Amino acid sequence: MDAKLRHPSELFSAPVRYEIPAFQRQYVWNQEDQWEPLWDDIDQLAQMALQGTQPERHFMGAVVIQQEPAPTGSIQRRTVVDGQQRLTTFQILVHAIKDVFNDREHTVPAQRLETLVENGKIFLDGDPDNAFKVWPTIKDRVAFRYAMGKNSSATGYEKSLIIQAHEYFAGQTENWLDELSETGDPDDAAGALEKAVERLGFVVIDLGEADDPHVIFETLNARGTPLRQSDMIKNKILHLARSEEEDGLWPFKDDWWNDPSGRGVQHRPPVDLYLNHWLTLRNRAEIKAFDEFRAFDKYTKSLGESQENIYSIAEDMKEVGNIFRDIEQKRRTDIAKFLERRSTMNVGAVTPLLLYLLSSDVPEKTVANCLKAIESFLVRRVICGYGAKSYGRFFVGLISKIKPANEADKILLRSLADQTAQGTLCPSDEDLRERFVKAPLYQSLTQGRLSMVLTGIEEHLRTDRSETQEAPRKLHIEHIMPQAWNDDNWPLPDKSAEAAARRARAIHTIGNLTLVSKKLNSSLSNSPWDRKRRELGKYSLLSLNKHLVNEGRRVWDEDAIKKRAEWLCGQAVRVWPYPGSDA
Repeated sequence: MDAKLRHPSELFSAPVRYEIPAFQRQYVWNQEDQWEPLWDDIDQLAQMALQGTQPERHFMGAVVIQQEPAPTGSIQRRTVVDGQQRLTTFQILVHAIKDVFNDREHTVPAQRLETLVENGKIFLDGDPDNAFKVWPTIKDRVAFRYAMGKNSSATGYEKSLIIQAHEYFAGQTENWLDELSETGDPDDAAGALEKAVERLGFVVIDLGEADDPHVIFETLNARGTPLRQSDMIKNKILHLARSEEEDGLWPFKDDWWNDPSGRGVQHRPPVDLYLNHWLTLRNRAEIKAFDEFRAFDKYTKSLGESQENIYSIAEDMKEVGNIFRDIEQKRRTDIAKFLERRSTMNVGAVTPLLLYLLSSDVPEKTVANCLKAIESFLVRRVICGYGAKSYGRFFVGLISKIKPANEADKILLRSLADQTAQGTLCPSDEDLRERFVKAPLYQSLTQGRLSMVLTGIEEHLRTDRSETQEAPRKLHIEHIMPQAWNDDNWPLPDKSAEAAARRARAIHTIGNLTLVSKKLNSSLSNSPWDRKRRELGKYSLLSLNKHLVNEGRRVWDEDAIKKRAEWLCGQAVRVWPYPGSDA
């Protein structure tokens, strides 16, 4: 068994085929847990390259492979024992970037990237699938062929995570090039992305012929029960308190605190996540995951490890822990909307700041103003596709700035408005308008986040004369002009390629989207505009749809979509005002 650091050129430049065996699961990585963090890393590396700095090495994790015998002159074949999610994602990422480069005529970097995802024709041996450098499990192969552009139909596989991953990375690449092309050389932007890809890598473990891949796989994925960070912290508290009784010293004993299910790839229980946030709050510095015990040990020593201090620390952990649980279980009705949207955006990095605001002497009205400003900042960045990589340090830094307590909102607003770096910049109203009018938000945002934006606008449109200020939940996102439009019901103004391209861009912009119930969504389907308008007017109670029916144009085309996008943006900037604006 041999382990080495490998980079893309070492793994993929030569003719090779990494085959994923049947005993491995399907592709399961998703946008929130894996694709977005990976793209944030790509963005950071590419920004460094643009600034003339050599990007740091970034490793995607470990891969275990075993070489298989192959005839001289043919493709080298390797079995992927572990790490198939990483290898598959890398291939999808590179292929998506390559496709966009070709579309934008960045030909040379596209050709270089192509060598990382495709074997040459002379190595196909009559089998077109030999072109793939990674070959997934049987259930993923049709979707993989389609995503990788090998003329396969996606029928029945539209919801495949492989296809969604390719669409996500392609969309992020287009956004990257669009944003950078406005202020710099498009070729430089493409070159920076290519350099970022080159700086990715894997820790590759090569198995010997005598190593059994099934045994290795089971060993790597065995479900052990290692000692958690919270266990070590609890033991230290009991030791320093000279007590064997947990009551009064360790309140985190019930199932909720210790159930790790449904909490991302690390599967950490809430108590460990909470201790990370609490230590971040008290140290005014980010604490790395799985480094909580070391940070706690350092914290107690800085205060003095007397029995009195330990009891005081335990009481503080308990009080702030109650607030954390209220936040996570959304039990604070006074800030319920903020908590719901925070959960949708998956921004755990804001938690230490939130714990500070809710546990200190900041006045209630001031807290409300702070949360409104934080939400506006986060939602605007989500809409604009900005990454969350810098949030941890940024939000921790704000804790020390927002004093005195009765001026926390003013200081916070000023701090948010003063940001100039891409990682913490608050998008302007014009930035939002650009995204609303031009960006395919249906593809670049998760369904939950897109629904959050539309629902926020819907609730803003409601008045005290409405039956309720709350919009129904579990509504469906409906394309007004269908994705599968036809020329009979939705005629193009002309049959040119330019008109078709304009429509393709407009279809997934927010101006062409609305919210409807599940049954209404099914009944509307691919109906023409006249029928859709009539059905929406008859059955929908949403203010969004009342405006669409009453103010919308008789002909629903690209110009109507743009006009509605601008109107929606006008509402959005009132819901999520720019820091310091009068909205």
